[in-house]
Amino acid sequence: MSKQSTRPWLVFLSLALLFFAALGMLGNTNGLYLTPVSQEMGWSRTDASWYLTIYMLTMALTQPIASRLLYKVNSKVLLLISMTLVCAATGAASQFQTVMAWNISGVLMGLGYSVIMYLTLPVIISNWFNKKTGMVLGIALAIGTLGSAIANPVAGMLITEYGWRTARLAMSIAAWVIAIPGILLFVNFKPADVGLKPYGYEEGATGQAKAAISLKGVSAADSLKSPALYMVMFIACAVVLYSSMNTQIPGYASSIGLATAFGAYAMTILNLANMGGKIFWGWLTDRKGFLPSMVAALSCGIAGVLIILAGGSNVSIFYAGLVFFGICFSSLTVMLPLIVKGIFGEKDYGKIYANVTLVQQLMAASAAIIYGRIFDITQSFVFAWQMNIVTLAIAIVMLFGAVKVGKKLIHT
Repeated sequence: MSKQSTRPWLVFLSLALLFFAALGMLGNTNGLYLTPVSQEMGWSRTDASWYLTIYMLTMALTQPIASRLLYKVNSKVLLLISMTLVCAATGAASQFQTVMAWNISGVLMGLGYSVIMYLTLPVIISNWFNKKTGMVLGIALAIGTLGSAIANPVAGMLITEYGWRTARLAMSIAAWVIAIPGILLFVNFKPADVGLKPYGYEEGATGQAKAAISLKGVSAADSLKSPALYMVMFIACAVVLYSSMNTQIPGYASSIGLATAFGAYAMTILNLANMGGKIFWGWLTDRKGFLPSMVAALSCGIAGVLIILAGGSNVSIFYAGLVFFGICFSSLTVMLPLIVKGIFGEKDYGKIYANVTLVQQLMAASAAIIYGRIFDITQSFVFAWQMNIVTLAIAIVMLFGAVKVGKKLIHT
C-alpha cells in the first residue's frame, strides 16, 4: 500500500492512542484516587478535589493560546511537550505530601490538556480526512472512552494491591509510553507538511463549489441577544454537572460499603455505556432529530439517578443505574454541538458553540468542588444525586424553550 493511502490512518491511530492514554488512562481515572488520597493525607474531600478544579480552569482559560499554538508550532513538538506535561504532573503527584503541591500539578495538567483535550483530534483529523471525517473522529473519541473502561479496573487493582502512589506513577509512565511513539513517527498538522493529500481528496472544483455555498444561520452577535443561547448554556451546564459525577462514582461506591474494586468496575461499565451511547445518539439524531434525542438522553440521566438511589448497596442495581448514567453522559460530546447547530444554524456555528463550551468548561471546573463540599457537609452523595435530578428536569424544560425561541430567530 502507498504512503498516501496508509499515512492518514496511521495519523488517526496515533491520535486515537494519544486520546486513549491522556483521557482514558489518566484523565478519567482521577476519581479513583480521591478517597485513598484524602484518607492517607487526612484531607477533606474538598481539599483533595481542588486540583481537578484548577486543572479544568487552567485548561479552559488557556484554550485561546493553545489554539494559536496548534496552528503555529510543529505538531510533533507541541504534542510531545503537552503529553509530557500531563504525564509528569500526574506521576509526580504520587510523591507529593501537600495540597499546594497537588494544586500546582493541576496547573501543569491543565496546560497539557488544553492542547490535547478539545483541539487536537478534531483539527488534525479534519486536515487529514476530506471524507469520513465524522466517523473517524467518532471512533477516535470512542477509543478514548475504551481506554477509560480498560484503565479503571487496572488502576483500581493497582491501588488495592500496591497503594495509590505506585498506581498513579505506573499509569503515568504507561500512558506516556503508549502515546509518544505514534506522535513522533506519524503525526503532522496537515498532509501537505509531508507532501501528501488528505484522505478522500479529489482533483477539481468540488471543494471550491462547496465553499461557495452560503451557510445559513444566526450571527454570533444576534445569538448573544437571544434567550435561546442562555437556555442552551443551562442545558450544557446541567449535562456537564451530571457527567462530572463520574469522578465521584468510586467515592460513592465506597460510601455505600462497596470495595474499591467495585468502584473501579463501575467506572468500566459507565465508560462502556458512554462509548455505546455516542454511537446510539448519533444514529437516533439522524433519524428523529436533536429534540427528541436530547429529551431521551436527559430522561436516561434522571432514570439512572433514580435507579442508583433506589438500589442502595445492591451491586447489580447500582451497575444498572450506571448504564443509564453513561448513556446520558455520552450526550455531552455528541448532542450539544447538534443542538447548537439545530437552533442557530451553520453560519456562525463555531463561534456560538465556543460560547457554550466556555460556560460548560467553567461548570466542569467547579463541579469537583461542588461535589466535594456537598460530601463534606452531608457526609453523603445523596443530595448531589438529588440535585442532578432537578437540574436535568429543568434542562428538559429549557430545551423545549430554546427550540421554541429559536424558531423565531432570523437565519440569514
